[in-house]
Amino acid sequence: MASRKYRGIEIDSAHIDMAKNLDSVHELIDELRDLQSTWNNLSLLGELTNVGAEISDTRQHFQKLAGDLTNFLVEQSTHQAVEMLSTRAQNAIDILVRNLYERTADIGFLATDPVFTQRCMDAQTGPLNDAALASTRQRMKDYVEKYSVYKNIVMMDTQARVIVDMKGELGSGTSLEWVREWVAKGSQYAEAFRPLQTDHNEARNELIYAWKITVDGQIKGYIALLFNLEQESEALFSKVVGQRTAQALPEWKVCGVSKSTGEVLVSSNPEYIGPGQTIRLPEGARWSLVQVGPVAYLGCMRTTRGYQGYSGPGWKGFCLVPLTHAFNAGFSDPVQNIELDYTTGLIDKRILGFQAQASQIQKQLNRSIWNGNMTQRQSTSTLGNSFSKTLLWEISRAGENTKTLFTNSLNNLVQAEINGFQTEQQTRAMLAMDLMDRNLYERANDCRWWAQNPTLNHALLNRGDENASEKAMQCLQHIHGLYTVYANILLLDRSGRVVCDSASIVESGTLVEASWVSEAIQLKRPAHYCVSPFEKTTLYQDRPTYIYAAALFDNGHKPAHAIGAIALVFDSEPQFEAILNESMGDSKHQAFGFIVDENHRVISSTTNLHIEQGKLTLPLKRYNKFEKQKAQQGYFHINGRLVAYGTCNSGAYREYKSDSDAYQNNLICVYGLDVGALADDLEASAGDISFDEFRQGGQKEQVVDIASFRVAQHWYGIDSEDAVEAFLCNQVVSLPNSPSWLLGTTLYKNEAVTVVDIAEILDPRRINKVAAPARQQMILLKNRYDSVKIALAVDELGEIPSLPMSAIHESESLNGQSGIVQGLIKTVDNLLVVLNIEQLLKQLETGIKKTPCVNKGLSSAALNRERVQ
Repeated sequence: MASRKYRGIEIDSAHIDMAKNLDSVHELIDELRDLQSTWNNLSLLGELTNVGAEISDTRQHFQKLAGDLTNFLVEQSTHQAVEMLSTRAQNAIDILVRNLYERTADIGFLATDPVFTQRCMDAQTGPLNDAALASTRQRMKDYVEKYSVYKNIVMMDTQARVIVDMKGELGSGTSLEWVREWVAKGSQYAEAFRPLQTDHNEARNELIYAWKITVDGQIKGYIALLFNLEQESEALFSKVVGQRTAQALPEWKVCGVSKSTGEVLVSSNPEYIGPGQTIRLPEGARWSLVQVGPVAYLGCMRTTRGYQGYSGPGWKGFCLVPLTHAFNAGFSDPVQNIELDYTTGLIDKRILGFQAQASQIQKQLNRSIWNGNMTQRQSTSTLGNSFSKTLLWEISRAGENTKTLFTNSLNNLVQAEINGFQTEQQTRAMLAMDLMDRNLYERANDCRWWAQNPTLNHALLNRGDENASEKAMQCLQHIHGLYTVYANILLLDRSGRVVCDSASIVESGTLVEASWVSEAIQLKRPAHYCVSPFEKTTLYQDRPTYIYAAALFDNGHKPAHAIGAIALVFDSEPQFEAILNESMGDSKHQAFGFIVDENHRVISSTTNLHIEQGKLTLPLKRYNKFEKQKAQQGYFHINGRLVAYGTCNSGAYREYKSDSDAYQNNLICVYGLDVGALADDLEASAGDISFDEFRQGGQKEQVVDIASFRVAQHWYGIDSEDAVEAFLCNQVVSLPNSPSWLLGTTLYKNEAVTVVDIAEILDPRRINKVAAPARQQMILLKNRYDSVKIALAVDELGEIPSLPMSAIHESESLNGQSGIVQGLIKTVDNLLVVLNIEQLLKQLETGIKKTPCVNKGLSSAALNRERVQ
């Protein structure tokens, strides 16, 4: 891929536009440039010592790594931004299509309404009188009061000429010929986005659902529902983008719905991108930079995934954000003090590679500086030992700063990725809860409207009339065929006995004994309804579900008392499961989802994990008061795994479960995503160690150069005179029947060297041991007796500072360690154990033939006591 220089860093050409708008990239480049200046100065000074070549190599390695890291940062940041936009674009169209699916059932049922059918038949003999027009409009208003997603209802004769409309905006006889043509092409409904009146000069496009009214197979008229797209879009965008308040920060994202051509229909922010404007992405592109007017946007467009075979009018969802604000998302609930195992899980494996590269470069530099200090002792340079040591220390510090910069950048990337996972789960939970609230809102509408059906009313008023009961059952079966979310629909008389049911599985006369039955019979108005608790019922094969019920009255307009009830048995298992699964979308990250009540009792789930005795066991935050539509995100670790989660509380949808609604049912949707395993905490951290407090000029006291190194969780030091040099060892040949501290032998400069695991001698009884073969950093010891060459395997090389002799303190608690410990050096932030290399060598040389005394070792407990003294 072609690359270009951006502020001194080689960046892939495709990433340039993104890099210009990423604050994290600018911050990284600014810090890199500051470090580059330091490296340039040190490189020049390094020519005066014997590490100039190493500095130059290190600088080049870090510079290449900086370019790779910057490109990776841009790539990952773009990916995270695109995922966020993609999810919202997908949700925008899927929520709308799920809504419109219900409309296709509405129009099919409304076309069989007995009142509207009779009005169409009456209109065949002449115009309706004022009373008939008024009563028809009132029934239309009653319908829209229940199904408040419509702005108008139009009834037409056999020639598609207007008989009456709810609002009274259309004159009687107005021709809507296109309705007849569109219905003739459909099989169950006609769906059109076009002007209602073809010949109207200022007509605007409307989303219209229409169907024919028939009697015995003969068309008697047509009926049309005008969907309130603008009003419903506001509710849609409040879910997808979020509700806006006067105190909220500006919302730069623009979500909306467009035609397949990209022409915008509705938008969450028409001031930025309004109806009539066009959004075009390259063919087949998942995302792209999009120019709309003078503004460049990062954008995604998505087609619907459909619902139960329905795909809507062929529209698309989109979400765009100005490129200048595409990467403004901050962290929420940052992951603290948790190390992940990057070899598995969802975190990009390349991060592990970057960390390894930075660590390897730094180790090589440390080894060069360590050896530079060693050779500096024999140097006759006029620079002086003090200057050389200071220069080497500054070089080491520059390397550590560079490595720290890379480490912090990578940690920020990991945090951003985890934050993205958390946001993804919260978005899923919000979508699922919106779908659930909307779904159950429709159920509350269904039971109240169907309770006003004259056919059902007639069957209750004429309880012994078998013909009336048969027609009532046919009516329920017709409804059930259109509305497939139910397991059964029952008509009950006032005593709670079954008159008929749509599934024909309950015997007529069966008494339904449940609290919701008596509650339904006691309802006082057609606008009221009740819902059963989520509990097992024989009406749902002894499985738990909700049953929605509404009363039928002897006089719908002036109800005196209920004569029965209609009960809708919600098919909860597949419906809730579908909501949870569909809300996951087509993301490659497969999560697990739950719908629970306030007490975390499980209503539905995609897994059997984390459930005990019917309750969710995940360690979620609990609140004293349930707050509707409250959403949150975070993480927890469980069973050695990091899980990102998001939750959303149920809310009110229009009047359903609003403060004015007698029915309240608080639910919570939870999604979790297993991000990966936590890293094994094999060793507690030794922490950093600094000798700055001893770097004071003018000291006349005798000093000693201490070569420091880390093994496991402790820092150690030896007199630099006792070390030859440090080297990297990748291969050690083990010796048979050797003690645990003797790792084996290796070749270094064509000579055999015995490799010793010093940790096994210093602290043999420690727990959570790091495998010794993982230690590849070696310190070759000076052997004064010209016998076996011995190297210590260590984890990390430290500084070689010049320290006053008074800094070394004897320790009574450690004096009994076979003479190995010479003393302790306490710094401001840590503790260093100074080893007596002569005693150590004696034991090691003896132990090669016979295992030395390591019965006690240098215990961690003893060192920890020293730290606090």
